[in-house]
Formats: sequence, structure tokens, C-alpha cells
Amino acid sequence: MTLAGPATRAHDRAMAARWVVGVDGSDGALDALRWAVARAEHTDADVCAIAAFHVPLSMSMLAAKRGFDVDRLGMEAEARHLLDEAIAAVGGPSERLQQTAIEGQPSGVLLDAAADASLLVVGRRGGGSLRHLVLGSVSSYCATHAGVPVVVVPPGRDPALLEKIVVGFDGSANAAAALRWALDITPDDAALELIMAIEPAPWLSEDITLARFPDEVRREEERLAAAADKVDPARRASRCVMLHGPRQALAEATETADLVVVGARGHGRIGSALLGSVSTWLLHNAPCPVAVVPRPAGDD
Repeated sequence: MTLAGPATRAHDRAMAARWVVGVDGSDGALDALRWAVARAEHTDADVCAIAAFHVPLSMSMLAAKRGFDVDRLGMEAEARHLLDEAIAAVGGPSERLQQTAIEGQPSGVLLDAAADASLLVVGRRGGGSLRHLVLGSVSSYCATHAGVPVVVVPPGRDPALLEKIVVGFDGSANAAAALRWALDITPDDAALELIMAIEPAPWLSEDITLARFPDEVRREEERLAAAADKVDPARRASRCVMLHGPRQALAEATETADLVVVGARGHGRIGSALLGSVSTWLLHNAPCPVAVVPRPAGDD
């Protein structure tokens, strides 16, 4: 089953507006663009493919001596050529698929472009033919520092599938932000599941943990359920409580999910904008796309 049928009004609102996709000529970037275009077909979103190009200082100095910025013009032309190839590979240009080449470091260019967007989409690995432009090296940086949700797309995924969305939920404000976003973007015909991990002592099995610490486990289940109910009182998302560490729990969930959503630790470019170890592991290893949702500024 692919994404089809009527979507909720909340889904339409959340998925509307403008999505930014980083393009660098690599297969990873093309996977990201395919995913964004496929998803946008079911929304009102416009997709903007962006290629950043950067002229190193040494090349700029040589160009200045020649009196003509031939290096910058050449790299800009190459970036635009890569964009044309990527657009053609996903079906060609359209009114809702825009493209632009911008001079600057990839991470800064993408973050600036996404500042007024509703979503940033990048491939897990870049490193295309355009010299000095390696998107894969900045995907984690974008996920960490962007003020909007970031989707990191692994290679080889079918972009048409969105049957099951999984949210990692630990009761924190960051997890609540992730759940709110997931509720907004999940269409009516897709399943939404909360993975609530209760981490036992590593030397104890699940059976022994339940036998020795039933009250502690029950209280933690109640805490997680209460936190989820504040965000999802209608229980649109099913709940799955697992006596595992969060990494193990989410690793198992990614095997059947089409999208995993987690909260970022921190917000914006300044201060403690750091991803947790579980989010970082997912970005590098999950077999499905991973969405990292920042906590809105001022959100308690």
C-alpha cells in the first residue's frame, strides 16, 4: 500500500509550504530529492532543490590575480548542471519543483535556506562529483542545528512508501515535539506508533526485571503514558512499551518502519544544540528515513 486516499487537515497544514533539499550530484542526494518529491505529491508543499558551491581561498586568490573570477563561474555552472541532472532524474522541472545554486559552505547554505522552510531533507551520504562540496559530511550538522525538522534519507529506499511512522518517546519535551510533528504529518491511512523504552539494568533480563521491580516498571509506564496523553489525548498513536534500551528498541522498530521520528536535544545554532546518542546512531544506521524534530523555541 502506498500513500493514498484523503489526508487529514492537520496533515495538509503541516506538510504544506516549502521543503528544502540539498543536492550535490551524489546518489545520496538524489535519494533525498526523490523522497521529497514523492512525499510532496500528496501535499501542497513546494520543493526547492539547492546546490551549494564553494571556491576555496587558494583558488579565489589565483582568480583575483587573473582579474577574472573564472573559478567561481565554472563551479557555479557545474552546480547548476548537477541540479539540472537531478531534476531530470526525478521527472523534470515543474511549478512546484524549484532549483537554485548558492555560493557558500553546504551546511550554512542549507540552514539559511531552511530558515523560512517547513522541512529540510538531506541524503545520508553525499560526496558527489562537484569538488569541495560533500553533502554527507554536513547531514548530521544540519540535523543538529536546523530550526526546522530535518529528514535524513538512507540509500535505496522506496520513496513512495509511508505506511508506518514510528516515534521514539521518552516523556521529555523534545520527545513531545517529535510526537506533535508526527501527528501532524501522518496521513489517515498510515500507522503511527510510539516506542516507549524502559531501560532495565544491563545485567538483568526482561523477566527478572519484571519480577524484581514490578512497581518501578509500572510507575515508569504510567509516567510515559501520561506524557503521551498530554500530546495525543485521542490516542491516535498506538503505544508500545519495551523493556530495552532506547537504541535497541528503535533499532528493532526501524526494520518495519517507513519513517522514524525523534526529538533533537537543543534548538538552533547556538548553545547546547546537540543530538543524543540514540538520534546520532539512527542517523548513521537506520535502514529507513529519520526525522529529527527540534523543540520549538520557548516551548516548555
